[in-house]
Formats: sequence, C-alpha cells, structure tokens
Amino acid sequence: MLITILLATVVLLSMVLDSAWLLTQEQQDLPTVKPNASLNVKFDPQTTKLTWDCRENASSGECVLIHKEKGLIKKKVKDSECQCTFQDYSLHGGVTLTVEVHVNQRRLSEMLVYTNPGREGTAAQNFSCVIYDADFMNCSWAKDRAAPNDVQYFLYIRSKKRIERECPRYLKDSGTHVGCHLRDLSGLTSYSYFLVNGTSQETGIQFFDSVLLLKEIEQYNPPDNITVQCNESHCLIRWEKPRTRQPWPNREFQYQLDIQRRRDTSSSRSQLIVVFGDSGNRYNFPKPGSKAKHTVKIRTADARKAHWGAWSQPVEFDSSRATGYSLRFHRSKIN
Repeated sequence: MLITILLATVVLLSMVLDSAWLLTQEQQDLPTVKPNASLNVKFDPQTTKLTWDCRENASSGECVLIHKEKGLIKKKVKDSECQCTFQDYSLHGGVTLTVEVHVNQRRLSEMLVYTNPGREGTAAQNFSCVIYDADFMNCSWAKDRAAPNDVQYFLYIRSKKRIERECPRYLKDSGTHVGCHLRDLSGLTSYSYFLVNGTSQETGIQFFDSVLLLKEIEQYNPPDNITVQCNESHCLIRWEKPRTRQPWPNREFQYQLDIQRRRDTSSSRSQLIVVFGDSGNRYNFPKPGSKAKHTVKIRTADARKAHWGAWSQPVEFDSSRATGYSLRFHRSKIN
C-alpha cells in the first residue's frame, strides 16, 4: 500500500514539474519589455521634439506624452524613425514622456520625466491676454511669492508655424516686466503658444506657458452703423458686425441691446435683449403706446461665450415719429 502511494506521489510530482517547465518555455517565447533599456531619450521643450538613439532592425513604435490636464497624448513612430514631435502644450506643470520601439520582436521602452527647472514659486503668475480694437493685444502677469527682487521676465509668442518672437514693448512695475503691448498681430495663428521665462542672479526662475485660442481672448468692439427706423407699429433697429482680427461670419456673433424709455433726466427703464448674429443683425422693437423717446445701445460677444465688449454710444429715437424716421450712429475709429 505504501509503495502504491509513493509511486502516485512521484507521478504527480513529475506532472507538476513538467507543467512548470512547459510554462517557463512559453514565457521565454513571449516578447520581453525592458523598461530601463538605454535609448538615451531626450526632449527639447522649445520644439516639443522627443528623440532617442536609433537601433538596428528597429520597427514601428509609439511615443506618449502624459499631461496633467490633457491626459495621454500618443503618436505612432514609423520604421527607422527615431523622433516624434508633439503639438504645443503647456509644460510648466511638468510632463512624463515614454518611448517604445520594437527591435527583433522585442519591445524596448524608456521613460523621461520633464520638470520645470528653477526655484518653486518664482514663475510669473496671473497671466492673461486680451485682443482689442482688432489690431492690438495686451498681456499681463505678476511676480510670484518667492521671486527675488532682481527677477526679470520675458515673453515669447510662438505660432503653429513655429515662428517665435519676443514682446516688442514691455510694461514695467519698478523696472520689472509685468506686461506686454503688441501693435502688430500679423503672423499669429488661431492657436498660439505663450512663454514667460525669467532670469535672476540669485536663483533659477521657473517658467510659465500657455496655449491660447486667440478667438477666445478677443474683446469685440460695439457694432458699427447702428440705425433706427420707426413706423406705425414698430421701430426697426439695424447694425453691422464690428471689425475683428479675422473676418468671421454673422453666426459667430451675439449682441445685447439695452433699450431704455426716456421719461425724464432722472429716471429710465431698461430692457436687455440678446440677439444672435444669424438673425440678420436686426431687431423689431414694438412701438409702445406712450409717446416717449427711447435710447438703444448695443454690445458684442462671441456666439458661444457671453464675454461682452464695451457698449456703443446710445442712439436716441422717437417712437412717435412716422415712417421714414431714421437715426444713425457710426463708431469713430480709434487710432
């Protein structure tokens, strides 16, 4: 009986060893990942280009940029290519980059962590830009809490075509650059990359960067050529879209009308009405029963965001007047 048990144990053990040996062989046939393989990965933040050492017999692979706000951004790598270029993203918060290539049916991968150099809390803060009067742009920023007294900031703007230029006219506070005024917006693309870096004799200065959609930072002027024509039933208010940095169709605008009834010099009642540009830039104001004078002023915003610009000058009209009555307002050009 004991001999039978021993024989069964030997057979069972032999089966287990055979299974383990087969499993080991199967694992050896799978491609292996070498996360610490030396590909000598390098990242150039100015060109957003990731490069690495080429390997013989290397086939297709993948680059990955891990962004804190955008998440995973992947790009395929073609055979024999040893680089990939990402579009502009903000980098001041740091990014993680990985490269994976296939060599002789094996996967080689390497990770690179890109951080913002310099002392924490020295970068420009509260950065913002606004385009106004279609041709001009102001950008502003402030010193951060840990920035030394001798810090100096510099603004660079890069278009999608990789054309870069420095701010031509800085605004200063006690000698420190805290803003920029541009009178020439030619060359800027719809999305542009803004970089504020700094220098100091005392310590390294961190940078701040941002990618801005210029359409979203443009503050529109009031509409042009406001006219009012009244008849027995209503007053027709018309206007023309304002001049903008790029010529947008009517549907890209919305307007807010402020119509007030003039009772006397000390009081008035206001009606705020929103009209979208695809309505033909007109509004029919029902003629009130009373014979009172009214005023209308109009302001403009993007059709998708109610970021209102300045009000036009008020146009006064008399709703008691008959057909043919017309008042017109032209906005004076600002030099």
